[in-house]
Amino acid sequence: MRNRLKPILAALGFSLGLGLALPGRSSAAPSAPPLESGCAAAALVDPAFRDAAVLMMRRLVVRAPGQISDGAIRRTLSPAHVDASGRSWHHIAAYEANLGLIGALRIDPTLRSEAARWLRWQIRHLPVDGQDRGVLFDRWISADGREMTVCPPDIEPRHCRQIDATDSTIASMFLLAQAYLRHGGDPALLRDPTIERAFRRAATTLAQLQQPDGLSHAKLDHPVSYLMDAVEVAAGWRALAALQQEVWKQPAVAELSRERERRTWRGIEQVLWQPQDGLWLTSAGATPVQSGRWYPDVMAQAWPLLWSLPEDRLTRERGRQAWQRVSARWPEWPRRNVDPAGFWWPAAAVAAHCSGDGRAAAEWVARARTAWLRPDTPFAWPFQVSDLLWLLWLAEPGPPQAPLPEPLDAAAPASGRRP
Repeated sequence: MRNRLKPILAALGFSLGLGLALPGRSSAAPSAPPLESGCAAAALVDPAFRDAAVLMMRRLVVRAPGQISDGAIRRTLSPAHVDASGRSWHHIAAYEANLGLIGALRIDPTLRSEAARWLRWQIRHLPVDGQDRGVLFDRWISADGREMTVCPPDIEPRHCRQIDATDSTIASMFLLAQAYLRHGGDPALLRDPTIERAFRRAATTLAQLQQPDGLSHAKLDHPVSYLMDAVEVAAGWRALAALQQEVWKQPAVAELSRERERRTWRGIEQVLWQPQDGLWLTSAGATPVQSGRWYPDVMAQAWPLLWSLPEDRLTRERGRQAWQRVSARWPEWPRRNVDPAGFWWPAAAVAAHCSGDGRAAAEWVARARTAWLRPDTPFAWPFQVSDLLWLLWLAEPGPPQAPLPEPLDAAAPASGRRP
């Protein structure tokens, strides 16, 4: 197996002789998914592919001791921007990194040390006042790790001080903190007064985004309530309630968070479910779903299926039928990228698995394995760190197939650039 993995590890920029086997693989039951979900995990990703994905998660962590970027997690290995002077800049998106770590922690709980560093990194850069308190806008770091900015030189203004969505980004931080504890993290980290205050500010901002119908607006300056955000926000409130109950010993506050979760699900069911079509609206007030449009219309149908709890049988069944209905219009999706933007959407494979279409899920995994383990450009863009949540949902924890080396302690420049 060492010989079989050697090309993979070499392609990721490692030498087999550099490291030791990673201890402490997850002891979770084989069917336990990385999130609280009624969708079980699977064993469609083989151990070699799984281990390469964990290595990529480790390599995306910025290791630049003493630099402002140390502990950040890049969205992808390749620079996302090269300025006029030739300097490369990497994109840091908290939502993406949080989801990727949640998936990877289930496979390799020793990543809790990276999760702790990343949580501290997020907290250090959260605004403490104003309408954006508790919201981590995207950052850009130089390839050498020495500089960080919200707006690198010579980039389009739309990429400056940007965040895809405030509500789901905040929710993803709560979910990562819960996953960190679930996989052996130290509760003392979250009891740190600085971190507790930051979580409280973030919760206040998320509460302000919640509307009378229970759904939240994506941003203060973008008053749209999206389905995909809503189910993540419901999960985020649930995760925060667990932290408030178990870590901070605040049962009354935890019950308020659980009530916000319940209100969110009521909004999803009452506002976004369209019984006449048997589909979910992509956002409140949106036009009926266009099954001929992959994103957001088709992919949005998967989210209630993926994020609902085991006891939410009605929501899961609606989600399963909705996914089957819209994905039937796209029979080729497991075999080629159908998204015009080129994204791989591994969540589609998880949705297929959850709705009983194991063949489609396995076909997608086989195609991703061939592409993401290419010796010249492994896990190349448009692969992004959040893809690891869904890819590793389809893998079983277990001993590594070979000693997995530690990444270099530096933020080394990567070749290529984002299209």
